[in-house]
Amino acid sequence: MTRAHDVRLEDSDSLVVYADFAAPECYLASRRVDALVAAGIAVDWRAVEQNPRQPVNGRALVADDRTETEKRMAAVTALLLPREQLPWQLPRMVPNTEAAVSGYAEAYGAEVGDDVRRLLYAAYWVDGSDIGSPEVLRRRLTGPILRGRSTSSPLRDSGYAVAVSRGPITTSAWRRIRVWREEWVYLGTGEVPTLVAGDGSPSTGEAALRRLEKEILRAGAEIDPDLPDPAKFPVKPVRPPKTWVSEVGGTWSQVWKTCP
Repeated sequence: MTRAHDVRLEDSDSLVVYADFAAPECYLASRRVDALVAAGIAVDWRAVEQNPRQPVNGRALVADDRTETEKRMAAVTALLLPREQLPWQLPRMVPNTEAAVSGYAEAYGAEVGDDVRRLLYAAYWVDGSDIGSPEVLRRRLTGPILRGRSTSSPLRDSGYAVAVSRGPITTSAWRRIRVWREEWVYLGTGEVPTLVAGDGSPSTGEAALRRLEKEILRAGAEIDPDLPDPAKFPVKPVRPPKTWVSEVGGTWSQVWKTCP
């Protein structure tokens, strides 16, 4: 694991992104990272809370929030490349993103971080869901977490990635979150996204987005690639017990009906 205050990269072409799930600029950064990852370019996405003092249950979007969000989204969409899209609708609330960061940190350790990252941005910016709610995330993230490689029983067996307290399930994810935040604070930008390139120099906001654009063009990466459904459940070869199905529900209820 990278030590705090020491953001070292594996090679000169490496990219590390620090981002929050409720920021419009980070949403576009995530879409551009999808293009790079699909082209075989490694990008290390590290989730942070830009505003950890947000009310635990989030807060309703007031007039000033709507104006600010629309203004920021207009600035972001002005940066779109030809044929690049950024589907979104005005959210209903400003979430506390602790639970989202926790879920992503668990997914990162389970090697399904890219899928969960995409799910979290779509849940908030497209569906308007409260990504600060552990219950919402439990339903949203079950599929990819079950497909992951976690050795923790709650994740491996039930797909749980976020505790009711909004924190992560495992100690390793808790440490991961702490290190990510310490690294981001040490960089001193205070902004998201913050992108660190191979030379260790950070860029933020629009400059970070333009750097990702440059990397896409340099790699000849496909813009908005057609990616597999990040929410899909793993193939279940045997019928799961009724008690588990009734608890998790969703896609698994259909699996239970169709398995021998």
